[in-house]
Parts: sequence; structure tokens; C-alpha cells
Amino acid sequence: MYRNIALTLTVAIFAQNALCGHFDWPQWQGPDRTAHSKETGLLKEWPKEGPSLAWKAKGLGGGDSAPSVAAGRIYGMSHRGADEMVWALSEKDGKEIWAARIAPAYSQSWPQSKEGPSCTPTIDGDQLYVMGLAGNVACLQAADGKVVWQRNLRTDFGGRIPMWSYRESPLVDGDKLICTPGGEETTMVALNKLNGDTIWKCHVPDRGAGGETQNRGPAANRPSVMQTDPVLSTLDADHNKEISADELAAAPTALLKLDKNHDGKLSEDEVTPEMGERDGQADRQRRRRGPGLMRMMKALSALDADQNGVIDEAEITNAVAALQKLDENHDGKLTEDEVGLKYMGPQNTDAAYSSPIAIDFGGQRQYVQFLAMTVVGVSATDGKLLWRYDRPANSMRLNISTPIYHDGSVFAASAYGAGGGLARLSKNATGEFVAEEVWFSKSMENHHGGVILHDGALFGANGGNGGGYLACLDFKTGEVLWNEADRDKRRVTKGSVAFADARIYYRTEEGPIVLIEPSRKEYVERGRFDQPERTDKPAWAHPVIANGKLYIRDQDTLLCYDVKAK
Repeated sequence: MYRNIALTLTVAIFAQNALCGHFDWPQWQGPDRTAHSKETGLLKEWPKEGPSLAWKAKGLGGGDSAPSVAAGRIYGMSHRGADEMVWALSEKDGKEIWAARIAPAYSQSWPQSKEGPSCTPTIDGDQLYVMGLAGNVACLQAADGKVVWQRNLRTDFGGRIPMWSYRESPLVDGDKLICTPGGEETTMVALNKLNGDTIWKCHVPDRGAGGETQNRGPAANRPSVMQTDPVLSTLDADHNKEISADELAAAPTALLKLDKNHDGKLSEDEVTPEMGERDGQADRQRRRRGPGLMRMMKALSALDADQNGVIDEAEITNAVAALQKLDENHDGKLTEDEVGLKYMGPQNTDAAYSSPIAIDFGGQRQYVQFLAMTVVGVSATDGKLLWRYDRPANSMRLNISTPIYHDGSVFAASAYGAGGGLARLSKNATGEFVAEEVWFSKSMENHHGGVILHDGALFGANGGNGGGYLACLDFKTGEVLWNEADRDKRRVTKGSVAFADARIYYRTEEGPIVLIEPSRKEYVERGRFDQPERTDKPAWAHPVIANGKLYIRDQDTLLCYDVKAK
């Protein structure tokens, strides 16, 4: 009952704000976590130079945290020196109102996005909720930043920090705060939002009953690093997900097939998955996207003996001896475990980098979350696992984009050789929930820019570390309606999405921001501009639209643009 009352009040407050002309963006992906704003009266087309800059705030600190906007204030997270911070700015002019330290700055091993947190604060009335890179979950007073309570996902729940740290934006639903420790026995938890007390814990096994993956068809359909990594795929000539003794002996010859520029060595670009989806940007820009595969994959790390990021001619010649060192059981062949992903942090965390959503289906309030190995629905009441859908999860456990729920179906997508799939929810004869796959497509390998649903179509970037392009798929069938894959015509590359007043706000990973009129028939652009003062980091903070303003975060800087129609 409390939840229903709380939801009714939330809806009523939002409706009142809308009537008064207030269209806040109070959490990750907006009011209902769909990346949609209900605001109207915005520019339908931008001038050649783009919308006018209202103000600029500097000194925020490092991080990819997209801001949240509520009750006249803007909230975000960052690292400032040795501290992990939460801050509040004035919506009017960007001046800082308060800044609060919640934890020491976490030193991430992997270089990408180590500058600071990615969590978007969740605003709920006079309190806000955040999660830091090391799993510090904090409740703060919105008025002054005073910490009300804190929990730690590792020490309190046995959580295991993912390779790229915790990146989740916690969900508030009624009296609960939902987050994902990813521990061996505690995958997800519900906390009392007022005091942080534990309400329930949920355990989700990596595999379904009997150790098999569920709701994804034959096990052979599961993306394998032997298939998605160019080096391993080349070495595994018969594609049986095993490098035999004969294939191992032929390694130097096989590796030279990847030498696209015939210089006798292999660069990071030449061994990165999805090489064919490069966007034509400069080498420096392209390379900074990747996760450092030379360090990340056991086979590549072994081949790159001097760890300089290039497999040179001598190392190619020496490939057989280098790879033989990975043969842990001395059987003369190499399995996926022996040559695949090398973890630098705690292994087998069940937490990925996605943020949960709340849905109602079959008379049951549920929380849908994209974990390291599967998409799940759990009971809001007690955390019981209700259903799972494994296929959208990639073999590298790097699942980032938030799932979409619509009309009894859930869509989820990831990159690294996986793709996107739609599962229809139902109940079987015994009353148990089932997620049955409707379609699956490799034409929506969404990395971390998100996907939006509009007019029965999915709009989002298809592509991973190597770049990518905007694509549009039919929600019900998975049919590709159009894409920007053609290099000669490509106008918009991989990026992140938000939606307001019949327009898609699209921020490309390299920086340009584009206004797009959504169409099921074709790509229709209504303006673009280059963000000034771009850093050399990928533009990974999603765009935010609130109260006639467009917010663009680039590490230490927040830019506020006026997009209200005059």
C-alpha cells in the first residue's frame, strides 16, 4: 500500500510540475527512466551554429556522471583530487550551491573512464541517492548535501567491484532503494530509502536450472570470445571454440592475415573487435575508445611480450611459444578459458554497469536489471527471481545500457559481439513468469549510449569499441528500418540518446551534438554543433533536457544550452 501511495504522490507531483511549466530530469534517463522528457515548446530545428549557450560551469571534477535536475538545482558526481564528491549547482546560472565528500576517490585499474563516477544522482523529494565507483551508496539532503546514511556494497553485502567499477544509478521505488552489489550470494538488494536498512537480498545464479542458459535458444548462439575477438577467431580456423595443436602451430601465418596495412606487425586497432565499424576519426581518437585489449585478453597479453601495445614482427614469429605458455593443463590445445578475458579485479561479479527499472506485469511489481550474464526480473516485494533472459548479455560481462519495457515485453542490448533482443513476458500453466524470445538482432549492438523507443521503433547506436553508427529497428519484429552504416553517407556515428518534444538529442562519442527528427523511414537531421572546449576523453555522459535547457557534461565542465522555442 505504501508503494502505491508513494507512486501516486510522485505522479501527482510530476503532473503538477508539468502544469506549472516545470519539466525536471530527476534521475538517470529522466522522470521514468526511458530517456524521454514530456516537455514541449522546444526548438524543432537548430540554427547553423547550434542553440545559444546560456551558461558554463567549470571546476566540477572528473567523471562521466550525467546530471540530474530537480527543484531549481542540478546534481552530479565527480572526483576532485583524493575525494569522491557529490555537488549541487543553481539551475539558473550554474553557480555551485554545495559540494559534499562521500568517500575517497577510487583508483580504478583500467584507464577508460577512471576520471570519476558515472552515477546520475536520484532525487526523491528532499533527499538524493548516489553510488560511487567503489560501491559507496549514500543518501544526502538535497538542501545542503549533509549525508543522512551510507552503505558499502562490498563490505555490507559481499559485493564484487566490476572491472570498470560500479557505474549504476540507484533506483528509488516507494520506500525502497534498489542497487546491485553483484556478490556471490547477494546479486541485488533493496534498502530502506530513509535509513539504509536492508529490506531484502536477491541471488541470481550465472546460469539457469541445470547449469544451462535460459531463454536464448541453443547454447551455440551465445557470443563467444573465440568468435568475437579477431585474433582468437583467426587462430581458431575451424571455429570450434578451441585452438588445436595444428592451429597453434600455424599461429604466425594466421596472425599475419590481420596485418591490414602490411607493415609486419599488429596494432591495437588491427586486433580490436568490430574493426569494420570504424567511423573514420583520427587514430588517436579511435584508439582511446577501446578497453586496452592487449592487456585485457590473455592471448593478446602473451603475444605482446613487451607490453607496448603492438605485436611486432618478432613477437608474431614467436607466437607459438608465447601461446603454449597458456596451456595450463598441458593437453596441447587452448580453450576459451585459457586464452580469453583476463580480470584485473575480483572475478565473476554479477554486477554489470546497467541501472534498473521498475515495471508492473502480471499483477506483480518487478525490478528489471541487466546483470553481467543475464537480464532479470525480480519481485519488488521480496527480491525473488521471477524470470531471466540471457541472450543480450555479452561473453565479456560488459553490459551497460538500460533495458526497455513496453507492452509486456523487455528489450535489452549489449556490444562485444552480442546484440539486442526482445523477450515477451508471460505466465506458464503453474503461474511462473517466463521470458520468451521474440527476436534477436546483431544490428543493435548497443555499447553504452542507450536506446530509446518511439513510434514503435528503437533508435540507438550499433557498435562497440571500434565505433559504430545510429540505427533504427522495428520494436516488434527487429527489422532494420534504416541505419547509417554506409561510410560514404554516414552522417552520425556512435553516441548517446535522449528524447524531448518529437526530437532525438544525440551526442556522438567524439563530441558533436545532433538534433534528429525521428522517422521510421529515414535519417532526418535538424541541426548539429560541435561542443566547445572538448577534452581528449570520449563524450560518454548522456545529454539531459530539462526546463528548456540542454545539458552537456564533459568531465570538469557542464554546458547549458537554451533550446526553448522563442
